[in-house]
Amino acid sequence: MTSAVSCFPMSAASLPERNLDLLRAAAVLCVLIAHLLAVWSLDTTPIDNWELGRIGVLLFFVHTSLVLMSSLERQGPRPDWVRAFYIRRAFRIYPLAIVTVLVTVAFGIMPHALPFGSPGLIIHPHLRTVVADMALVQNITQDDPVPGMLWTLPIEVQLYLMLPLAFLLARKSVWAVVAAFAACGAFALLVTHGYTDRIPGLWRLESVVAFAPCFVAGVLAYAILRRGGHPPLPGWSFALLLLGCVAIFKFSHPTEELPARGWPFCIAVALAITLVRDVSESWLTRVAHSICTASYSIYLLHLAVFWLAFVVLKDLPMALQWVMFCVFIIGIPVAAYRTIERPGIALGRRIVHVRTPIATEVAAP
Repeated sequence: MTSAVSCFPMSAASLPERNLDLLRAAAVLCVLIAHLLAVWSLDTTPIDNWELGRIGVLLFFVHTSLVLMSSLERQGPRPDWVRAFYIRRAFRIYPLAIVTVLVTVAFGIMPHALPFGSPGLIIHPHLRTVVADMALVQNITQDDPVPGMLWTLPIEVQLYLMLPLAFLLARKSVWAVVAAFAACGAFALLVTHGYTDRIPGLWRLESVVAFAPCFVAGVLAYAILRRGGHPPLPGWSFALLLLGCVAIFKFSHPTEELPARGWPFCIAVALAITLVRDVSESWLTRVAHSICTASYSIYLLHLAVFWLAFVVLKDLPMALQWVMFCVFIIGIPVAAYRTIERPGIALGRRIVHVRTPIATEVAAP
């Protein structure tokens, strides 16, 4: 595959970048709000906290695969394009993930979005668990994710293995991606319903297989956008389409045991991206871009912010605790991005000699 330089034709996908910023900002805010409500023993209606958090995760999956397709495209033709992709991903993902695990364990930070005072907030993980979490293989080793939101990263990292092939399919035709979605879906249903028990160890990858169609949905959006054309709907309709996607989510009703019911939502989001023209620049899009830039840090560190604002500073007046929360939820992720994420991105780029603007690297986790 690494010699397939001819897979980079001149045509390129034009992404609705401001729409994608809004989508990613919505994703991280869904997770943040769901967890914030959970630790305060509150709930949302008509979408409960679990559903709100799962919507955020699925939006992340669709957004990430779409943006990474464009990242591979911008990388340009080179004989080692697959190797370069994996190196850049590793330096993008691992530094902050490792720091988050070590800080969580060292300071006894709440590992899950449980109500304050819950017994589950006290953890003493084994060394094996810490190592597995830092390596992002805890789903394979069957260790607990510490912190809890880290459960999605192993799925992403392991699905990166299929993205170069998905890129080739997307450059071939939309129908090739549709066929890939059907194949992934069929295989996932076989695995999750126990029809492949004769394959040793396959059950360890059940979560990866179950969410693979969500990634393929983003690839489908990329393949459609590559065809060019003028999206038929105005930018302001993007929010309405996303609300329609949420209605699909509620109707299909995915659960922990039935993650496949989230696939229609992912396909709907992917199609919505392709149908809407990029929204005009405004204060909202600028705020969304700022959130998007720090979204990976927000995702990994928001429980640490909860712990610092509401546990460590619990003796302060409640109003002051909320003020400190607002300061920390902005300041800590921005500091983490500038001191850990961005240097990691820059190092990965130097290793593989990438010269595109570094701002293009921060759109996907």
